[in-house]
Amino acid sequence: MAQKITVGDINFAALARCAQKPDLDEPGEALFWNDPYIAQQMLKAHLDPNTDAASRKPETIDRCMAWMVDQLQLKSGACFLDLGCGPGLYTIRLARRGLKVTGIDFSLNSLDYARLQARQENLSIDYILQDYLTLDYDSVFDAACLIYFDLGVFSKANRVKLLPKIARALKPGGHFVFDVVSEHYSLKTQEEMNWEVCPSGGFWRPGAHLVLSQDFSYPEEMTHLDRYLVIDESGSLVAYHVWEHYFTVEILRSELEQAGFSEVALWSDLTGTPYDERAGSIGVIARK
Repeated sequence: MAQKITVGDINFAALARCAQKPDLDEPGEALFWNDPYIAQQMLKAHLDPNTDAASRKPETIDRCMAWMVDQLQLKSGACFLDLGCGPGLYTIRLARRGLKVTGIDFSLNSLDYARLQARQENLSIDYILQDYLTLDYDSVFDAACLIYFDLGVFSKANRVKLLPKIARALKPGGHFVFDVVSEHYSLKTQEEMNWEVCPSGGFWRPGAHLVLSQDFSYPEEMTHLDRYLVIDESGSLVAYHVWEHYFTVEILRSELEQAGFSEVALWSDLTGTPYDERAGSIGVIARK
């Protein structure tokens, strides 16, 4: 005999609407990284040395920093801007090399951790709680970075806003370092739906909850959405959207040129792997 299960009040009309494919770049829950519980889970993911879930593994970060400092010929005293710095995994490495580092992020929890690490090493790093879409510097930095595909989170409209702000923040001749997912990445084209029951808590909630995960593909726009519908014991439903946009070299060059960058050099990643047009990622150094 099938077991009868009683569930709480669930808004099935809202759930049905959420099951529909959203419009391109439709937002989910705003600023969910600042949710106190989710922020703690994100920090754990950033600091886990065994996975690349939120930040790359320490050995990869070390290689990236060594390569970037060498490529840009950054000397002690150079001013560096890390956009989306998180818990300071890159900024602290740069500050150890004598650079004057500013890190910007909108996760207070991650910045608190970064500030603590800087104090413990007696390093002077300027950490700012800010959405970097509101960046407002003029010719301050010798170099800036936006690492681990973060640029691809933004819609084209927001990239049009952000890239000129980054260019303006750089000194003449300054460099912007970033990476994106390329058009050759193994993009999921089959839209899938899965569910996970977390009876004793999980990433999204400390208590029991259900997670309905959905993959949506927008091949003509070279975009993918990971959507997570979280339902807790009260029946409350929240949608979290993680967008990823994919790029061709032509799109990158066009957007960077319009933003005020004059030279663009390409690699397959940010550890110095030579550029391969078939690679799944593109590492970029753009010069103002």
